[in-house]
Amino acid sequence: MLAKITKPKQWNSESSESWEKLWLKSINGDRNALSKLYCYSYSDLYKYGYKIYPDNALVKDGIQELFLNIWGNRNSLSQANSVKSYLFSSLRRVLLRRLQKNRNQAVRNRTYEQNSFEQIFNCEELLIHFETERYKKQKLMEALRLLTKRQKEAVYLKFYSGLSNNEISKIMDLNKQSVYNHISKAINRMQEFVQVL
Repeated sequence: MLAKITKPKQWNSESSESWEKLWLKSINGDRNALSKLYCYSYSDLYKYGYKIYPDNALVKDGIQELFLNIWGNRNSLSQANSVKSYLFSSLRRVLLRRLQKNRNQAVRNRTYEQNSFEQIFNCEELLIHFETERYKKQKLMEALRLLTKRQKEAVYLKFYSGLSNNEISKIMDLNKQSVYNHISKAINRMQEFVQVL
C-alpha cells in the first residue's frame, strides 16, 4: 500500500519527466513515479482544491485520497489524454464527495437534535402502550424474542437508534416498503401477543 505522503517540497513542474510519463509508469506499478507525480502536481492541485473549498485540511486529505485511489485502482486505469486535467477533475470529485458527506452528516445531526425529543416521546408512547403492567412487560419481551431476525433489526434501528425508514433501508439493503412491512408486522405481532393477556 502507498505510504502516507507528507506535503512535498517545491518541485519544478517542468521537470525532465513529463506528467504523462510518470502517469504511465504509476499505473504500471512504479511507486517512485507516483511519488514524483504527487510532488510535481501537489502545488497546482492544492491551489485548485483550495479554490473549490478553502479548508486546508480538507484539501490536503482530498489530495491524499486522490493518490491513494490512483494507486489502489492503477490496474483498471488507462493512459490519460491530459494527466493534469484528469487529476484536477478527480480531485474535484473527491472534494465534492467529501463536502457532500460532511453536509449530510451535519444535516443528520441537526435533524436528530431537532427531533430527538419527538423520537423519545414516540418511543415512550410505544412502550407505555405495550408495557402497562409488569406481566405485560414480560410478555412483550417474549413477543420480541419471537420476531424474525430482520424484524428485530428493523425495530431496533427504528425505535432504539431513531433512524428513518430510508436510512434503515440502506443499512439493511432492503427497499423502503420492505422496511415498513418488517416494522409493521413486528408491531402487529407484539400487539397481538400482548392483547391476548
